[in-house]
Amino acid sequence: MLFRDYLRTHPAELSQYARLKKVLAEKYKYDRPAYTKAKEPFIQEVIKKANGVSQK
Repeated sequence: MLFRDYLRTHPAELSQYARLKKVLAEKYKYDRPAYTKAKEPFIQEVIKKANGVSQK
């Protein structure tokens, strides 16, 4: 929920995530686990940012 809520209030990151998902969906069209793994660094970075925001 932290990830989702952060994206809802940060449209630039939401747009980046949407673009990333589109690129990765094409690249890993037949490999769902690889698609999910490839999104992980972006998601982890957003969660770090969101934790920083929620602690303030």
